[in-house]
Amino acid sequence: MNTSIEIEISPIDEVVEAILEKIDVFFLKDVDDKFVSPEIETEIAKLIDELKEDLYCVIEYPYVDKVYRDSYYHYYSSKHYTYQRDCIRVSLFSGEISHNDFLDPGRHGELNNKFLGFFVLRPTINALFGRSMINPKAFEGYGYKICSCKADCLVYGVKLVVDGFPHSSQDGETIKCAETTIWALMEYFGNKYPEYKPALPAKIHQALERFSYQRQLPSNGLTMDQISFALKEFGFGTRIYALDAYGKSLYEIIDSYLESGIPVIVGLQSGHIGHVIIAIGKHYGNTNEWEEIKKSQKAIKGSDIGRIETSSIPSRYVVQDDNLIPYRLINLERPGEHYKDEDCSNFEIDSIVVPLYPKIYLEAVVAKELVIQVLGDVNIGYDFGHDYVFRFYLTSSRSFKNHVAKIADLDIGLKNNILITKMPKFIWCGEIYTQDEFDHADKKANGIVILDATEANKESIDALIFAGYPDRCVSLNENNFVTLQHQFQNFRYFGNLK
Repeated sequence: MNTSIEIEISPIDEVVEAILEKIDVFFLKDVDDKFVSPEIETEIAKLIDELKEDLYCVIEYPYVDKVYRDSYYHYYSSKHYTYQRDCIRVSLFSGEISHNDFLDPGRHGELNNKFLGFFVLRPTINALFGRSMINPKAFEGYGYKICSCKADCLVYGVKLVVDGFPHSSQDGETIKCAETTIWALMEYFGNKYPEYKPALPAKIHQALERFSYQRQLPSNGLTMDQISFALKEFGFGTRIYALDAYGKSLYEIIDSYLESGIPVIVGLQSGHIGHVIIAIGKHYGNTNEWEEIKKSQKAIKGSDIGRIETSSIPSRYVVQDDNLIPYRLINLERPGEHYKDEDCSNFEIDSIVVPLYPKIYLEAVVAKELVIQVLGDVNIGYDFGHDYVFRFYLTSSRSFKNHVAKIADLDIGLKNNILITKMPKFIWCGEIYTQDEFDHADKKANGIVILDATEANKESIDALIFAGYPDRCVSLNENNFVTLQHQFQNFRYFGNLK
């Protein structure tokens, strides 16, 4: 019995054939009719065809995949049919590599710079693709920004790091779309923040035990309430928004949270068919046709101030869908556009679940209303006229202050006042731009309003922490609003997506 790991390096244009050979040798070794079906080749080619043409791949077997092994020991190992324990992993690199690059420590730094992630192939032939973590730069046509985290990988004995967002297809038995979505979110947050830990399928099922009235394996999928419950068990203060309650404003809410760098679980519905995906990013255009963009007309808290919200700018959003390859771009009004099946192509967004830090008490809709109320206040507001561009997001005060500290031409006095202002862990920010400035590559805001995201009072402007205007700034000091003689200038666009 050969117990060594087999390593093969292949250019991308030859990798489909190489992978099919490995499937034949390793996954079908106990099958009498060792025929790799055309459907398998088609599925592999779908992913490979979307990757850049200059990539090189490292194919390794056996690979112990933590997610599949978890499913194997809790489910597949107890079945009558014999399932294998090991997977095939394919690692991606930009440009040519060789075996010597891994064996020579002096080349490991260059290898890390070339590393673009990996994908796993499971021995469950009807659900071949397992988890993946691929840098979007590996794909042709990359031009979007996403919520991303770093993950460590050991390839051929060399520790490498990749930036990206986790993805997996469902296996149809232990994890369906909902469990896959929860797994991907926990993998993302667990790799990015110390407060959270990744959760394997068995842990997800365990979290749902108190909410379930029937057996959990094989999986029958989950409702949005169950998804929210599971995330709550993992330490989030989840918030559910439904189409029935918010209508098309649901798209604005999705946009606000994505601008905040928070992945959003999106529930889709078409007749009796339901599905769940994760919205993780956004594709930004270079210039905007302002005359064609719908302007916000709704009065909020009695203030009818004309504005163009960035959520109204036509955009395509990046999603992780376990039925598709990673990083698909969709229009929120046509989330099923990549499906050929008529029912699935007619998917519509039905509801969303937002995984929030539990002490964020001020949610997006109310926070936006309060920002507009601040702008319209006779004492602490400012009249920006009509058709100004309004951008709205949630962020940590730590990230925000770090951004402020790095703006070289921001007035020293203004910078100091912002940096010494006491802020909670999370803040809501409304940025105001002219149309010309927003179209400029070096976007400079001419106004900002910052709210305390831990303030639950929905009827007052007590949540205000800081406001910056072209003629003055307003700051909260010992529960009183103080006017600062600083003009708000040279503040740059703050982005949570990468």
